Amino acid sequence: ANAVDFSSRHGDVVKTAYLGSGGARPHRIIGCSHGWLVVVDEACRASLLEPFTDGAQVPLPPVTSFDCEYFVTAVGGDGDGVPEYFAVDNHAYHHHLQGHRKIEWKPPKLVPVQSMRDEFFQKAAIAPGSHRKESYAAVMVSHSGGSGLAFARSGDDRWTSLPTQALTRYADVIWHNGAFYTLTRGDGAVEAWEPDGRALKPRLVTGPVMRWEFKRLVEFHSDTFHQPAFYEGARYLAKQADGGGGLLVVSTVAILDDSNALRARRFKVFDVDEDKGEWRSRDDVGDAAVLVGINHGEGVSTREYSCLKLNCVYYVVKAFAADFEEEEKGCSRYESGVCDVKTGVASRMSVFRRAAGGHPVWFVPSAVSRR
Repeated sequence: ANAVDFSSRHGDVVKTAYLGSGGARPHRIIGCSHGWLVVVDEACRASLLEPFTDGAQVPLPPVTSFDCEYFVTAVGGDGDGVPEYFAVDNHAYHHHLQGHRKIEWKPPKLVPVQSMRDEFFQKAAIAPGSHRKESYAAVMVSHSGGSGLAFARSGDDRWTSLPTQALTRYADVIWHNGAFYTLTRGDGAVEAWEPDGRALKPRLVTGPVMRWEFKRLVEFHSDTFHQPAFYEGARYLAKQADGGGGLLVVSTVAILDDSNALRARRFKVFDVDEDKGEWRSRDDVGDAAVLVGINHGEGVSTREYSCLKLNCVYYVVKAFAADFEEEEKGCSRYESGVCDVKTGVASRMSVFRRAAGGHPVWFVPSAVSRR
């Protein structure tokens, strides 16, 4: 893409940011906060993009520059800087995380560049700079299907890997109150990764959720239609609208029929109570609206953004149902809509009109100037 369109929630383009020759031209947007987008280009190069002021772009470390030397290696190419494949050695990477130097060699997996740019980086979060001349302090990314976490400080030329369990998968990452917070898939544990010198030290915020919040709903659909309900669940982290307080967890489930058509979508919102180490269900977010989805989660004031409905969740999520169109150039399907927090019932009306390539994401302009 040579440009990024910014639209109102009605789908009307309100600004187009044209990109120069430097930095990554977006193929995907994996994060957004503090006035920056985190974008990945067609060669799987990641960078920050400030789209509104001057189109500034700040490159992040290359995908081939993890602290595990042989984790990702570029293979082939046609001379334009775009490799044909990447050799990905997950075996070496996991041994590196465990501190093992000598490992049994196994052949790396050859991954086409198209798959790497679409799948390697999952989500990104930005820690803002401490002064105006600093674009950012650090960026954390989840990668490799959510199985890995890494971060880079401003000025770093490589990604620093964080110690994670082999079977853990991460669903989301966000910057909040001086730390990166992560949410795991499945058990829903929340961790805070706090600065510790030049490293990040994990702290368990809430332990695994013992009971899935949509278990009764799935059982109801199975009993009603006398067949197992097919479903796809997801959870997201979001900051509250006032910028203070704790985090929110927004959980959703899509119930599908046996033809893979969407039968129902439901949402639930929870406070993350750090003092008690648990989630607390809530059916009211006041006069705020909560934006969640494939790039970022944030509460915003409906008094400031009057086009949004109060006490609602606005969502853009990956869709697995046959109802939603396949995006151009191999991008994932997406589904967007609005959910009333009190009822948990999501509308079937798309928030965005059909995008002309790419995928829609939330972007909340920053009130803080970089200069």
